[in-house]
Amino acid sequence: MANKTVSLVEDLIADFLKENDLFLWDAEFVKEGRDWYLRLFIDRTDGEYVSTDDCEMVSEFLSKQLDERDPIEQNYYLEVSSPGMDRELVKPEHFRACIGQEVEVKTYVPLKAEAALTEEEGFLDLSGMKIKEFTGELLEYVEEPEERVKVRTVIDTKAQNRKPGARISPSALKECIIELPLKDIAKINLAVIFE
Repeated sequence: MANKTVSLVEDLIADFLKENDLFLWDAEFVKEGRDWYLRLFIDRTDGEYVSTDDCEMVSEFLSKQLDERDPIEQNYYLEVSSPGMDRELVKPEHFRACIGQEVEVKTYVPLKAEAALTEEEGFLDLSGMKIKEFTGELLEYVEEPEERVKVRTVIDTKAQNRKPGARISPSALKECIIELPLKDIAKINLAVIFE
């Protein structure tokens, strides 16, 4: 039912978004407690930020379309917003659009893989480091045969043995490339970088 509702909404709004230099980043129809929410996350095709006027315009258009057709049986709340600077990457097109950008990766369990070292030959065994979160540059997204990503990051090889506030030795930091199947990733989103 939720997927059918999202597909219907995507069809209803596609041309309107295109006419207004917008596109649908993601949509969901979910039940939270006793209430249902239809959430749309929109972005601009011209690189500008999504404004509250953009969200209001889309909300009013979609509300009118849904009221006329009345395709959703239960009561629900309609929310239209920007996906935000730290937008979650979910669809293949999200990953492809964000190649070269900084991402935050959270895994279900600590990494048990080897990472290819970039400064020297060889690999770094991550299995004993208890790493479940890291930030790095999204290098590649592969869809077939299994969805995978490659991320360049810097690993602090001595982090688990270091006391809080202790100085980090540059020799403990290793730049490497981690390749992970998406099924092992709990969440991956754009990193917010303040310069």
